[in-house]
Amino acid sequence: MFKLAICDDEKSSAAEAAELLERYRKSRGNLDFETDIFYTSIDLLTAIEKKAYDIYLLDIYIDKINGIDIAKAIKKNNEDAHIIFMTSSNAFYKDAFRIHAVHYLEKPILEEDFFDAMDRVCVVEEDNAYYTFRDSGEVHRVPVSDILYVESEDHYKRIVVGDESFLVRSTMQEIRQELNEPFFYELGVKSLINLKKVLKITKDVIVMEDGKEFSVPRGKYRTVSEMVLKYTF
Repeated sequence: MFKLAICDDEKSSAAEAAELLERYRKSRGNLDFETDIFYTSIDLLTAIEKKAYDIYLLDIYIDKINGIDIAKAIKKNNEDAHIIFMTSSNAFYKDAFRIHAVHYLEKPILEEDFFDAMDRVCVVEEDNAYYTFRDSGEVHRVPVSDILYVESEDHYKRIVVGDESFLVRSTMQEIRQELNEPFFYELGVKSLINLKKVLKITKDVIVMEDGKEFSVPRGKYRTVSEMVLKYTF
């Protein structure tokens, strides 16, 4: 069972979210939710002092404390909480990106978009993709989605996974084909990054979750930033 909180100061919007959730539950038969609805930020913040939720559906414009600040408070107490924003404005995309929101839904919320956001949290794929390789005589098998980036070091390629790295004798083309996921992006011929693991992007640099910085290829900022948003949300 998933514990879920809806927070929206407009009762009609909160009711619409609850209705979408009920349709989602019925469409995914084996899922169950324990849902609480809040109409003020204070009520929600008071509740989370005693109860932890798995999923939060938050309006951005609630009252004196906006949804972004509420999300920061939630994440401070529970880093594993999943935040889905519901809003009539796209002004807070960057803020939502920085706190690793699951999705950013613009009102009126389409059922397809809502289901997609919930699937990212609730549906666990049975057949996770793994990448198997050999480093220093040892065979390693890591989830493809956990790979941050790959860098070329002469005839070897350094694969960075979390706080670990491995050296593999291979070509970048071979690794790209073996990973076979659209969220990997080639920065020239020497670097391959996981767009889902980008922490920040500016017109000059891409910062990965481990702090590693890559230069943005000339003329590619818009393309790369749009792809980052696509695979983050």
